[in-house]
Amino acid sequence: MTNEILKFTKLTFVIHFLLGLVFTIIFWLPDITGSLFFTSYSDEVGALSMLIGALFLGLTFGSLFGFLAKEWKEVKIVVIIESFWLVTGLIAMTINLSVYEPMIYLSLVINIIFLVLFCLTFLQQEDKMKPIF
Repeated sequence: MTNEILKFTKLTFVIHFLLGLVFTIIFWLPDITGSLFFTSYSDEVGALSMLIGALFLGLTFGSLFGFLAKEWKEVKIVVIIESFWLVTGLIAMTINLSVYEPMIYLSLVINIIFLVLFCLTFLQQEDKMKPIF
């Protein structure tokens, strides 16, 4: 296991932090941005959207702290949590595709990309594969 945090891992954290901020804002403003993702807006949808925004904010700050960390052992759990969130999020979105607007397909693609990035990060940091760069 590599103790230092690899450049690929740092890059994954930076990309996730920046995109996470965007999604946090989108989901925290459901009355303005809700039509991008949901077929119809209601107070209930808005409440759930803000809850998802709070989740995004927590994971986004996890990536910020991951970027600032010095050793892999400090952020290993963040990568594992993020990977599980992405898998379960993909399952939930796929099962419920009919309640989303077409913008959800972009979200699915982004989630798949992040799942691949976090899995590659884990495998590289755990010396299961050679570092990409």
